[in-house]
This record gives sequence, C-alpha cells and structure tokens, in this order.
Amino acid sequence: MGGQPAEQPLPNLVHLSQLPGPNSMRLLTQRRLVEPLDASCSYLHERATGIFGRASIVTPLLPYGAAACNALAGWIWTGGVFPPHLDIVSNSHFRAPVYGHNLRVHNRRLPTEHLMQLGDLWATSPLRTACDLACEDAPRGSDGDDRKLAYLHTLMERYHVTCGACLNLLEANPRWPGHAVGVRTFHLLRDIL
Repeated sequence: MGGQPAEQPLPNLVHLSQLPGPNSMRLLTQRRLVEPLDASCSYLHERATGIFGRASIVTPLLPYGAAACNALAGWIWTGGVFPPHLDIVSNSHFRAPVYGHNLRVHNRRLPTEHLMQLGDLWATSPLRTACDLACEDAPRGSDGDDRKLAYLHTLMERYHVTCGACLNLLEANPRWPGHAVGVRTFHLLRDIL
C-alpha cells in the first residue's frame, strides 16, 4: 500500500566501510553511540545493554559451531568492558584475529547442561562461566584479585549462583585446568560474603 517503506533495523556491527570516512566513526565513538572493537569495526552501544543484544553482537564474531566461554561469556552475562580476547569452546584452531581480538580456544567437551542458547549463540551457563573464571589466574596488578572477586560476585549475585554450587561442580571435575585456583577463589569468596 502507499505507506512509507519499513525502516531497516540497525546492524549489530558498524563497519568503517559503511560510513563516509574515519571521522564518522570517531564522532560516533565520541558520542558513545558505538563502542570500537578495532579501528575498522564497532558495535552499537545500545545493543550492549541486555543479554540478547550482547549475544547478537558476539554471534558474527565467532566461528561457526563455537560457543562463548570464560571472559567472553562473562561479558555476555554481565556487560561492562568488552574483553581483550574472544574465549571460545571449539575443537578447531584459529590464528587470525577478529577485529583486533585474538581467539582463545578452549578445547573441551561440555555437557549440554553447561551451555545455554541465546538467539543463535551458544554460551556457557552463568554457573559454568563463574567456575571457568574462578579457575583463571587473577589479572595482573595490585588489585587483580579484588577485581576478579568483584566480577565473580556480580555474575553470581545476578544469576543466583552460589559458592556451594560452584564448589560442587569443581569437586565433580578435579582435572579442570586451574582447579586448585578455582577452589581457593570460591572458599575466599564464601568467607567474604
């Protein structure tokens, strides 16, 4: 009928090639409309305000069949600063960075109850994500342990994950990389809370 054409939905990723020039990307970044992944690609800030929006940003960044895990899954669940690398579960190896972010492949078999589907993206559940993050060494710096504990607390509180549930999962999987670090982290977190 004679109405106006339907508006096209905004893309999840904004590529420099879609804009008149680099100054356009700088202006969008300065106005906090986009968050840069690298100099050639950004994601829409408004899409990163919810779980499914963050999942839709991550989906085109990952290889087919890969699932988001560790820090990338943590970003999907809680938001905040986009991680410096893309943590994925896959049986393949990838060398080429994706928009300036190296793929960190975790070659592991995950039970289906440790994965959740968010639109077209598979990501580790909040429980599994908390356990994976707890098993990693804290970020470097004097406040690395505090930042790690604060991040875990945010994730666990938001999704009602208990230290007991995490310790039970770690107890059932004693051969996980970083197992001892994870157990110490949850005991410390439980003592603090």
